Amino acid sequence: MDAAPAEAEAELKGGTAPDWAGAAPVPLVGLRCALLRSALVICWSHVAAVAMFLLALEPAFAAQPPPRSPRVTAMIKEAEAALDRLDIARARDLWAQIYDIERSTVGICQLGQLDRRLGRWVDAVVELTRCVQEMRPPSTLRERRLHDTRHADLAAARLEVAQLHVFAPAGAAPVIVDGRLVDESGQIYVAPGQHEVTAMLPDGRKLRSTVHVTARESRVVLLSVEPASVRSVAPLKATPAGAPAPPASPPAPWLLYTGSAASGALLVSGIVLHIVASIEDTALRDEMCKPNSVENQKWTEDLHAIEARQHISTAALVAGTALGAATLAVAVLPNGAQIRARRAGAEVSFSW
Repeated sequence: MDAAPAEAEAELKGGTAPDWAGAAPVPLVGLRCALLRSALVICWSHVAAVAMFLLALEPAFAAQPPPRSPRVTAMIKEAEAALDRLDIARARDLWAQIYDIERSTVGICQLGQLDRRLGRWVDAVVELTRCVQEMRPPSTLRERRLHDTRHADLAAARLEVAQLHVFAPAGAAPVIVDGRLVDESGQIYVAPGQHEVTAMLPDGRKLRSTVHVTARESRVVLLSVEPASVRSVAPLKATPAGAPAPPASPPAPWLLYTGSAASGALLVSGIVLHIVASIEDTALRDEMCKPNSVENQKWTEDLHAIEARQHISTAALVAGTALGAATLAVAVLPNGAQIRARRAGAEVSFSW
């Protein structure tokens, strides 16, 4: 009965484990090492899994925006409500106040979108440009769609404005376009139309240039110092005090006769053509309104010919009237009168 325990104790002391299945004995030290290695492998695998989990969570926590203040949260809700009821101007005003409090990428992007919907193209281009520059690279499908939408909105807004590249002499500052300051890049977006570009030199001289641009146009504006040109002026003839001024020379008679004759010819021909066209039109319509009359192609051709003569007569009357007015102006206006075209009409200046 005591042989088995004694044998087991002898085997343990000898460093072997009994083989209960009849197999070869296994050393006890090797068994302990194998168990230790398996435990270390399991521990290292758990450590690696935990590390990977923490590394995956770090970007998510880093991407979270800072908490908003209750005031900004309330203003955002109010802006979204205004946008839902299509009050774009109110939503834009609220987002401008939000951006003044928190200079965020979301705020500048919202301002660009709202200004684009309001047709404020210059502001929209400036804001959407900053929005695209500040947006982080997209990492998800939703961010990719938003990134593409912002670029498309910027491209659409740039089709409605023009771009100026202003080059001023060294030291000229500030460079201003219609009251707006140009930054160090020298580029500025403007609305289509005429614009005034100014700059000030250190010595006090002012540089000025006027440029007219259309939508989608990019124009280079060079501000340079123009040297004062010396013009030779004919000396004025001294007139004794109290002497009458020399009479103004009348216009050439042939000019008045030619203008009057041409004007009269155009007016007479226009009146005659108009009368003839009216008579032919009346006769043709009477023929078309007769009972049992059958429409044919000749009536259509005659009607077109009558309309053409009416147009010619109208043009002759307009040309004759304009020529007569010009001839009358030359005959009536004194010598030295100048007529200059202006955007809002005409300007007439006289010199004696």
